[in-house]
Amino acid sequence: MSSTPTPAQEPMSQEPTTQERLTWMRKNSKRLIFALVIIIAAAVVVTFSFSLFTSTSANPGNVVATGSLKINNNLEGAAIFTAEGLLPGESTDGTVAITNVGDSAGDFTLSTDNLVDTPASPALSSVLSLVITEGATEIYNGGLAAVGTVDLGTWDPDESHTYKFTVTFAAGSGDEYQGGQTTLDFIWDATQS
Repeated sequence: MSSTPTPAQEPMSQEPTTQERLTWMRKNSKRLIFALVIIIAAAVVVTFSFSLFTSTSANPGNVVATGSLKINNNLEGAAIFTAEGLLPGESTDGTVAITNVGDSAGDFTLSTDNLVDTPASPALSSVLSLVITEGATEIYNGGLAAVGTVDLGTWDPDESHTYKFTVTFAAGSGDEYQGGQTTLDFIWDATQS
């Protein structure tokens, strides 16, 4: 029978002596001091990072939105008056309601545009007068062709005004105006005040 060699038994490690420990510490003193400094620094950082007071405040969801300045015309896209077969000395009229439906006060004006006389000469508009009233207050009184721009004042939001337009064919106008026609547009404007 063959015998298997048994590994050599290792001697039991002995506890280092005090002298060996002191020698080891002298040789590694710089390393020990460095390690000790790192441990102390880490402890200071951890201590202070957990002991500071903190506070937070927020103002979320801030919004800025624009308002509007808008005109509501109850006859939008339609004529205020239409007169067919008007004779010298006769009048025609119509009313319109204008409202500031915007968020802002506005300076309102009325003007005319696209005045066309058919035939161009003699111009029927030269013998037509226009009176614009609001209740008992006269806003304009003059020639239809001379309206220009009428200042209607400053209107607050939701302010409404109803105007009556009366057009009169001048009495005594001659035969040269027979079959004549005048068309024009009334333009309402508002500017934020």
